[in-house]
Amino acid sequence: MKSAVLLTIFFTNVLSYGQTTVTFTVESLTPGENEKVGIRGNIPPLDWYKSIALNKVGEKYTVDIDFPTSEQELEFKFVLFTDDKNPTWESIQNRTFTLLAKDQQQISNNKWNQEQIVDISTLEEIAPDGLLEDFELIKTMVLEVHPGTYRYNTEEEIIAALDELKNKFSSPLTHQEAYLAISKLTAQIKCDHTKAGFNNQKKTINSIIHYQCDKVPFTFRWVDDEMVVLNNASESELLERGTKILSINQVPVTEIRDRMLDYIGADGATDNNRIYKTQVNGYDFRYNAFDIFYPLLYPLTSQEIALEIQRPDKNTLESIVMSTMTREERSKVLTERYSEFPASRDDMWNFEVHSDSIAVLTLNSFGLMGWKAMTIDYKAFLADAFQQIDELRIQHLIIDIRENNGGNDEMADELFSYLAEDSYNFNREGRTRYVKFPETLKSYIQTWGDNPWYFKLKPKGKKTDDGYYIFKENLTQSARNSDKKIYQGKSYLLTSSANTSLAFYTAYRFKYQQLGTIVGQETGGNLNDINGGQILFLRLPNSGIEIDFPVMGGFSTQKQPNSGVRPDIEVEYTVQDITEERDLEMEEVLKILDK
Repeated sequence: MKSAVLLTIFFTNVLSYGQTTVTFTVESLTPGENEKVGIRGNIPPLDWYKSIALNKVGEKYTVDIDFPTSEQELEFKFVLFTDDKNPTWESIQNRTFTLLAKDQQQISNNKWNQEQIVDISTLEEIAPDGLLEDFELIKTMVLEVHPGTYRYNTEEEIIAALDELKNKFSSPLTHQEAYLAISKLTAQIKCDHTKAGFNNQKKTINSIIHYQCDKVPFTFRWVDDEMVVLNNASESELLERGTKILSINQVPVTEIRDRMLDYIGADGATDNNRIYKTQVNGYDFRYNAFDIFYPLLYPLTSQEIALEIQRPDKNTLESIVMSTMTREERSKVLTERYSEFPASRDDMWNFEVHSDSIAVLTLNSFGLMGWKAMTIDYKAFLADAFQQIDELRIQHLIIDIRENNGGNDEMADELFSYLAEDSYNFNREGRTRYVKFPETLKSYIQTWGDNPWYFKLKPKGKKTDDGYYIFKENLTQSARNSDKKIYQGKSYLLTSSANTSLAFYTAYRFKYQQLGTIVGQETGGNLNDINGGQILFLRLPNSGIEIDFPVMGGFSTQKQPNSGVRPDIEVEYTVQDITEERDLEMEEVLKILDK
């Protein structure tokens, strides 16, 4: 009966408002034997759980689908399937297509697994009226909803940041300028989970920030004020590992980095995490802030950049011109050129037995959901690893999370079920700054899950004097799974400034429960706790920009320093260490074992 009612409503809308027919085509694919090409999406008659098959016409696959006329933005993907229960999805982000609000034939031409790209030179500026309408939504988010607005800022600082954004929005702006202005505001909140999103933008913004041929043809890390090359994706042999980049297009790299930091958020005063985000690792499955902000702050006039470099063991400086690349081109070259370069999140996990007494468990992602998520069975992986550890009587277990920046809680819980006898409590509480979610925002909010519990909350008590509602039960952690055999050897955790969100909590719990020795650098995150959990996506109606922000913050109930988790043994790299590919954290652990 429910399905019949929904169908009646759907066809009534079609009859009342008319319909538009969209012709979808996809090419550049070769289905396997007995495989069909299908399409799934978010607006009926498309469905995320059931495919509509396309027909082969020449070298393309095509289908006509009727939709109610509207101004809605359709999200869709193509799939390959046989029985339609476990289709093969495109590995790109959701495709988008705007359905017209009038009867008209529309066409969507696509290539399998290739991103949609907009010619940004054809985009018009956004008018002030629309920008100021977007501003009011941002203002409501900041002043009425965000749990961390005043965690590290005074009211005067927040008002000044909002005034700056409003003044910026009072003139016509390009999409690039609007994205930068919003990013500067969100960075002011000092929250790792708050930003003009990298992962959830629609076609126009995605094309601007991700898919242009404006990415540097190398990966690098910072050693103090030195930008040091790690991997070379260019055709030149000059960018060998350990080469220092001194300037890009005549601008000193430290000036580029320092300017960029104004647009990058991190939790509180964990500035090393901000600097980490201005590095480039080049992974196909992660977005780097440098890739996004460098072309926005220093727009390129051609697909070339001039570099001033100093190669290892050379006293002279050299000037070279390099071609820029797309993210996809760079990742493809790096995975082909460097055998150990990770091609997917699955490659971020590894287990090796190094000797009769030492094993290394590498867990550099907890990314179980979303775009290009891990596909391995993490429970089986950990069960197999700890079974080998038990059978081989491994005395020393090194757990490497240096490149882990968070993900799904259950993955860390599974790890700790092998490490800790006891449950734990972070001495923290959940807080919001609202009970009833603002009506003006609701129609512009998207997130995961079907139950919008965050629209109307039920705190235990009244609003506190400092403006919060308390939800202690939401953030109390977590009884262990008692059927696991606990590892009885000595554990060592390798950390870095990359560790935010769940990776920060992993380091915190490891230290709080005294499970072993931590070696590396101070993590991101913050001992005062972080704003995480349920993240909402505010899609601004006029600029089209999406903002990630949390609705509940974790707050420590004990006084804590404004920092991440500090290691027991801190490691600092030199340029020479990078050039020689030394692993100083591992060397430190082996020194301990030698003693």
